[in-house]
Amino acid sequence: MKQILPAALLAVAFSPLCAHGATPHPGDTIAVVYADTTGLNVDSIESSLKQVDLDEVTVEAASWVQKADRNLLYPNARQIEQSSNGLQLLQKLQIPGVIVNPTDNSIALVDQSEVSLRINGRPVDNKEIQALSPEQIVRVEYIDNPGVRYGEVGAVIDFIVKNPTSGGSFMGDITQSVNRGFGEYWLSAKANSGKSEFSYSGWFSPRWNMEMLRDNVEHYELPDGSRYSRTEESIDGNRFEQWNNGHSLNYNFLDPKKQMFNASLKFYYNQNVVLFRGLLTDHSPGGTTGLMHDEERERSVNPTLNLYYHYNLDDSQLIMANVVAGYEQPNSHRIYTEDNLVYADDKATAGEQLVGIDNLIKNRTYSILGEVDYEKRWKNSRVTVGIRHTQSWITNDYVGQGIDDHMNQGNSYIFGEYWMRLGKHFDFSAGVGYSLYSYVPRDRESHLYSIWRPRFSARYTIDDCSSLRFNFVRMGSVISLNMLSPVVQDIDGTQQSTGNPDVEPYATYKYDLQYQYNRGVFYGKLGAFYTHAPGAIMPEKVWVGDKILSRFDNQKNAEELRFYFDARVTAIPNWLTLSAGPAWHRYWMRGNNYTHVYNNFYCYASFELSHWGFSLAGILQTNFNRFWGESLSGGENVHFLALSYNYKDWNFGLKVLDPFVNDYKIKSENWNRYAGYYREITSKQIKQMIAVSVSWNLNWGRRHEAGEQRINNVIGGGGVNAAGK
Repeated sequence: MKQILPAALLAVAFSPLCAHGATPHPGDTIAVVYADTTGLNVDSIESSLKQVDLDEVTVEAASWVQKADRNLLYPNARQIEQSSNGLQLLQKLQIPGVIVNPTDNSIALVDQSEVSLRINGRPVDNKEIQALSPEQIVRVEYIDNPGVRYGEVGAVIDFIVKNPTSGGSFMGDITQSVNRGFGEYWLSAKANSGKSEFSYSGWFSPRWNMEMLRDNVEHYELPDGSRYSRTEESIDGNRFEQWNNGHSLNYNFLDPKKQMFNASLKFYYNQNVVLFRGLLTDHSPGGTTGLMHDEERERSVNPTLNLYYHYNLDDSQLIMANVVAGYEQPNSHRIYTEDNLVYADDKATAGEQLVGIDNLIKNRTYSILGEVDYEKRWKNSRVTVGIRHTQSWITNDYVGQGIDDHMNQGNSYIFGEYWMRLGKHFDFSAGVGYSLYSYVPRDRESHLYSIWRPRFSARYTIDDCSSLRFNFVRMGSVISLNMLSPVVQDIDGTQQSTGNPDVEPYATYKYDLQYQYNRGVFYGKLGAFYTHAPGAIMPEKVWVGDKILSRFDNQKNAEELRFYFDARVTAIPNWLTLSAGPAWHRYWMRGNNYTHVYNNFYCYASFELSHWGFSLAGILQTNFNRFWGESLSGGENVHFLALSYNYKDWNFGLKVLDPFVNDYKIKSENWNRYAGYYREITSKQIKQMIAVSVSWNLNWGRRHEAGEQRINNVIGGGGVNAAGK
């Protein structure tokens, strides 16, 4: 099909070639280099390029385009050809700071903050991203500074896709380890007719016969100042199991120029078992060695219904509505025992039980969320306003204690945001949200809190390749039933935990300065941010009688300073893309009875090498450790290698987890003076885990239309886990 390419676009497209004395030939790919990306109307360019035919000469937009509030990534023809689904394509794009785990097909941010995944603005999970056909994807929008409308997520990844108007697809991915009890199985089917699309997807993620070991050193200080320690040494019998699965039914109606309606019904079932067994040695005077058994079982059922509708009032304004209803039933069961050791015939067996704890919590949470937003766009500005309310009815049944804890929780949120471009070099956005929280526990005092949540962002474009941005946000906190509940749970023979009905919400202030540079094959971001949270809700430990009680309270302040660098390099065009980023962060935790400082350096690196249908991908992550209150939560120090071959609609892969290390280790620490610990969880069964995979994407009779959904809503549960180590 022949179309007329606008003269201005031709001039931009061919000017780099002419500057180098080049002439386009059939089969050549011509890169479009934009002098000022902030002023581009990318959507109109896409429309112009959608079906351009210049005697087999392909015209492509730049693969990475910076806009005022987001980065646009355009997959090239080779990346699309060598991918069977949306996750594989995302891996090939190599977005700095985003990790696509090829083992379990998860998507995460390096700094462990929450990432919001969307398709045409509609909230989705990684399975729905996986169900995208690569040829559907027009571009990927990466927003690393989400506005007030998006809540407090770390980043937004939005897949802008063409919606098929006919035909259908059948997709799948099967990954199975050949030397471990590990599997990932997923299927998806879609059927399109005119403006409607019907789809189903289902997944199953089993883990079995996996051994996890826990070694633990606990330090105690008694009220009289004397000190002693206890050590836990792993023995045989430890295990880890996971039996998680989910199903999703989805209907989408799209009239591209006027309206869109989406309805999705999802059902998730999760079941996990973790068992640690060890020799527990008490090093106090007269202390003995006993047998420790610590088993946690979690099971949850979670159906949700999500209804979304948006209506284009005209070309420049639209109204959006979203309703989400959900039910969650998580049960948490922990059994902890300490037994004397009895020796007979040179064998040690369990004798008299010294400590026996059986904590079973049954939770039921009903939630409903409603939101209405309005957006108006002008040539150089945009305004968005909206209102959202979430209401939850939460019940926690503490079976062992014979207590039913009930709470009604509400959160009303009103927000508005204005973005404007001033000239060619400066743009800014300013927004504010107002949250009103209500907590109504049964048989206890109710609480009503409010908080203002302003946000400001300004960007100065230095030249065609570089820009400087400053962000400020005041974020709110949400109190969970776990924090408010006065129910006391035993952790072991010495320690207990409880909530605090008197804690109050707090605000976190974040200041972020970034410098971005994007030229040719290189994209880089150098940044620093500082956060502080006066009155942060953090745990503390105190002696109460002969027990150490861990409880929540509003502490003095929690601070973090971080310096980071993210880079992406197309080392060999159409062949090799590299992404890497080192960072350093420092925590100051100022409690009512403690002060702690912690430093952590971490880095990540990934690469994607593709040619002749083969792809070799690798990921390396060092420990990203978080410190909160008095506790350090260690990250994973892991690496992956994945080799795959793409043939037509099929992809065959070989994956290896941790091929060059002896074991898998996660550490955690608590620095409390009365009851601190150093803990390591290790597994030799994760190292050198080998898995084979096959994925497919069978399409028939598909034509595409584009449409966008803008609201991102997910309901979170109010479940409480049985207290444990």
